[in-house]
Amino acid sequence: MDIVLTLLAALVAAVALWDQFVTVFSTGGAGPLSQWGCQGLWRLLLRIHRRHPIHRTLKYAGPAMILLSILTWYLSLVLAVFLLLVAHPGSVINNVTTKLADPMETLYFTSTTLSSLGYGDWVPAGPPWTLVGTLATLVATIILTVSLSYVLSVVSAAVERRALASSVFAMGHSEQEIIRNANLQDPQGSLKNYLFSLSTTIDQQALRHLAYPILKYFHATKPELSPARAVLLLSDTVFLLDLQDHRSGSMQGVTQVLRSSIDNFGEFTRAGTELAEPQEAEKDRLAGIAATLGCTASRAEFDRAYDTYQTNRTRLLALCAEDGWSVG
Repeated sequence: MDIVLTLLAALVAAVALWDQFVTVFSTGGAGPLSQWGCQGLWRLLLRIHRRHPIHRTLKYAGPAMILLSILTWYLSLVLAVFLLLVAHPGSVINNVTTKLADPMETLYFTSTTLSSLGYGDWVPAGPPWTLVGTLATLVATIILTVSLSYVLSVVSAAVERRALASSVFAMGHSEQEIIRNANLQDPQGSLKNYLFSLSTTIDQQALRHLAYPILKYFHATKPELSPARAVLLLSDTVFLLDLQDHRSGSMQGVTQVLRSSIDNFGEFTRAGTELAEPQEAEKDRLAGIAATLGCTASRAEFDRAYDTYQTNRTRLLALCAEDGWSVG
């Protein structure tokens, strides 16, 4: 039994430390515990949200998940040290009476030691348990310090997400409005440079999503602050600009750069490519805008272009749905 508890303690500690290492230091995503826990909680909240909108509750989901991740890492270490000490009776004694600690007293010693309180009423019985206590305190301090750095990085990235959405919606709240405000045929008054800078911002956010998948759970209570909605709007605008510009080619460089950044955003955020709801109404809406702008000579020409664009647009629509927003 002692061997089983010791191995279990080693397993719990290894899983928790590996999960934190991957989540905090890896640029390829979260650790398994953090990923499964956050995904499960978010899916539950979205299921409730689709029946009864709870935007205000979703707003706190991201911060709550960060706190739960940190608590999981810390409490897993507490559990691991507790199991190790319980597996070896006599490892913890009373400082005055030298009485052996029972399981509850061992848990008390473990929690006070790892929290650096260390009241001194219960102490390690001697080597090697003094070393175990010292190492456990050191690891707990590292976990909390690294977690603080992680929180600051994620919060900073979450603020930049809102800035991206605001930058897009600052140009307009519809495809026609953005195209009209861009005034792309006038070199003096165009927003070409602004669009180029947006592509850089989108690329940066895509990479931050890859490094910090928990950003997906920082929900905006207003659609104009949702980066998923903003990137979808920009993507539709670029699609219409491509149609409008397919003969002259004057905007090819701008739209190509933006399209590449938008595609990376959809890919790096790991958005799905399937939607439960049909999007024919959205297709017809874009076709109407294209006809108004004189982008295509016929509906058949639009349909061919849309078929090529549909996969990428579906990924962005799925990302909006995962963000708690419906489109159309």
